Amino acid sequence: MVLKTKEEARANFEAAVAYIPDRYRMGVEKADWHTPAKSDQAEKNYADAISKAVAEKRRQKAIASMSNEDWKRAAIEKGAPIIGERIRGALDKWLANWGPIYDAVASKVATLPPKTIDWRANINNRLVPIVETWKKAAGKA
Repeated sequence: MVLKTKEEARANFEAAVAYIPDRYRMGVEKADWHTPAKSDQAEKNYADAISKAVAEKRRQKAIASMSNEDWKRAAIEKGAPIIGERIRGALDKWLANWGPIYDAVASKVATLPPKTIDWRANINNRLVPIVETWKKAAGKA
């Protein structure tokens, strides 16, 4: 059996980079992940896999396998160059999702009693209602 070297395999893979995006796009256009992903069996599989991962402490082991410096380097080299572009591309979606929540909070703020010199009363009468409004408007209350 003749095997390619790692360098030859890398060169072949690198040459494929030019046509991978179009093939990926075509595959995504044909795919239906939603139907199987929302099934009861998929939910059971997910729950079972998460339980197994927790029992095996996979998260903790994975974290232990990477140094803080390795994480920083990857975050800086991979994340920093693209984060601004990704945020800019998501601004309309962010506003559509966050805007109604903010509007509810802004409406609540207008109804709050005035501040007093009693910090605890301010927390209970001003802060707590704002937090409750944030949570309720976000569907988390």
